[in-house]
Amino acid sequence: NNINVILQEDTELLEEVVVIGYATGSTRTISGAVEKVGREEMNAGVIVNPLDALKGKVAGVNIQKTGGDPTAGSSIRIRGTTSLSGGNDPLVVIDGVFGDLGLLNALSPSDIESFTILKDASETAQYGSRGASGVIVVTTQKAKAGTKSISYDGTFGVEQVYKKIDMLNAEGYRNTVQSMGYVNAIDGGANSNFMDEMLQTGYTQNHRISFGGGTAETNFRASLGVIDQKGIILNNGMRNYTAKLDGTQLFFDNKLKMELGMFGSKRESRYVNDYQKTFYSAASFNPTLPIDQNEDGTWPEDPNANEVDNPLGRLTIDDREDNAYLNTNGRLTWNINDNLFMSAFGSYTYNAKENMNYIPTNIKQGIREGRGKAYKGLNKSNILMGNISLNYKKMFQNSRLDALALVEGQSYNYSGSGANARGFDTNFFGYDNLAAGAIVKYGDVSSYKNGYNLNSFLGRINYMYANKYIATVNMRFDGSSKLGENNKWGFFPSASLAWIMSEESFFKDIEAINEIKWRVGYGRTGNQDAISAYNSLLLMGPSGLTSVNGVPTVTYGYNRNANPDLRWETKDMFDVGIDASFFDRKLTATVDYYYSRTNDLLYNYDVPVPPFVHPQLLANLGEMENSGIELSLGITPLRTEDMELTISGNMAYQKNKLLSLSGTYMGQELNAAEYMQLARINGAGFQGGNTYVTYQVVGQPLGV
Repeated sequence: NNINVILQEDTELLEEVVVIGYATGSTRTISGAVEKVGREEMNAGVIVNPLDALKGKVAGVNIQKTGGDPTAGSSIRIRGTTSLSGGNDPLVVIDGVFGDLGLLNALSPSDIESFTILKDASETAQYGSRGASGVIVVTTQKAKAGTKSISYDGTFGVEQVYKKIDMLNAEGYRNTVQSMGYVNAIDGGANSNFMDEMLQTGYTQNHRISFGGGTAETNFRASLGVIDQKGIILNNGMRNYTAKLDGTQLFFDNKLKMELGMFGSKRESRYVNDYQKTFYSAASFNPTLPIDQNEDGTWPEDPNANEVDNPLGRLTIDDREDNAYLNTNGRLTWNINDNLFMSAFGSYTYNAKENMNYIPTNIKQGIREGRGKAYKGLNKSNILMGNISLNYKKMFQNSRLDALALVEGQSYNYSGSGANARGFDTNFFGYDNLAAGAIVKYGDVSSYKNGYNLNSFLGRINYMYANKYIATVNMRFDGSSKLGENNKWGFFPSASLAWIMSEESFFKDIEAINEIKWRVGYGRTGNQDAISAYNSLLLMGPSGLTSVNGVPTVTYGYNRNANPDLRWETKDMFDVGIDASFFDRKLTATVDYYYSRTNDLLYNYDVPVPPFVHPQLLANLGEMENSGIELSLGITPLRTEDMELTISGNMAYQKNKLLSLSGTYMGQELNAAEYMQLARINGAGFQGGNTYVTYQVVGQPLGV
């Protein structure tokens, strides 16, 4: 007897697993605009910021450095700007922990296994009021059961100024002064190039060691890393220490799984105080003055140049920041049966940021301040979050179902203080002994404390029929203590459909086609990041000093209007797209079109007093729209067992328009100015006149 065995591909196993927020699925079962960037696809080289590994990899995701020095971070926009008042950064979720770009920098880039970008509201709606600007889901590396490993990776690079500014030497300066008839010009007798003197060769080094091991039931992984950068300008640099620890334990015949994690960082930065002032001074300073200090310890200055300081003296301003993050998290997962899973997750995040600044007594800026100035401030945050979820997964004869129900709570608490002092007789103490400063003015000492809570309920269903028809529905309710009394809760629904057209019988015989999948989705998300903890309440606070019977007394006044109707901005988004792969997946393409409209846009309006008690009011009266097209292409001309060459690229076109900023509140017509000034060129040499370069105009894109 002959037995014929036919092996068929298990599509579920062949498809890549993707973490889609609270749920997991495969690239095949996703019906929204979701893109995953795995470790092998990330940018390589000298990577010091996790976002640098993602730059240029996903269409519609714009990542830019905020500056050129080592202390500068990165900004990211997913499908453009959707808010005027803030909250345009995406939500970052690290192994289930909610955070921001600051928390992302607490990870070493080498510890990241994958990024999953949720771009359209059909998927970001599962995060409700946190999802309007997109979501970045970060999965970190974990230990593999039954294996032991130790690894080291490191990079080193140097930086130099490629092209320097051509400066007049002392002789050229003297000739120019004489030809222009300046009779009071200072001639210090030297020949200095202050731009050269303030520059140096910078470097970047990145080192990380990781190790792990365990058995099938118990495993762990730990890593330690450091990123050290010295800038191309004197006294400018950054050092970031990172650490991460993860462990997993299985109990009761693998029915109960416990996962514990901890990660943190200590980032030390030294800034150049006022880049614009320093560089303008270096380009304009008198080159006949010497580069060395005077005998009395002061720096040579030109009394004819009020807006120009000695740039080398400015570089002695000690401007630092220490930023520490610590997160601990844990998850318990109980396999009730083969189809039903219950999970409990909790995390605690602590952040302490200390800012320190000392302006010495022997530079022009220190003399202006009144014999030097010192500042020290500390800001802290404590964030608790937890959720309990029930997940049901079932494979039927011709379909599959994945359903999730979740309840979640988050608590945010912030506090801080700061103090200034002036009038120092010595530079010895710097900012470490504020009592050495003889002068403390009203307003030089401050402190604050605030907090808010967020509670949520989520339901999610993903259904696939006949391996080609997919539907996903999300329903989330959020309640926030930030919001006005009349709008504490919001509802954020979404739905998406997908059709794997290549599974139809009329495509089966076309060998060149691997997959063609059409997607369409709609969702509503919210944004509350522009609202501070007590924005909806009538608040009073210190407003100044007055004399009462010869005794200085603090006065109080209103510093905020009440707004019981304050609510989150809401963004409705529609998306349609197609994913296709051909020739054994050697050619891949993705095209998306989206349209979004932000309603209840937040804006600070100028209001009359009375009837209001404060001249500004934060209210939801504006509207904005965004639309765009995204295209991604990938070609793999070479694929063998040992090597693969992939060439990929993407492009995006995005259009933005501010529709309205007017409306009525409490019978009062509120309008923004027709032309709102956003950014200007200022500083030395730009005194007076109209130096604004970008504006905000209703009916136009932002920043025209």
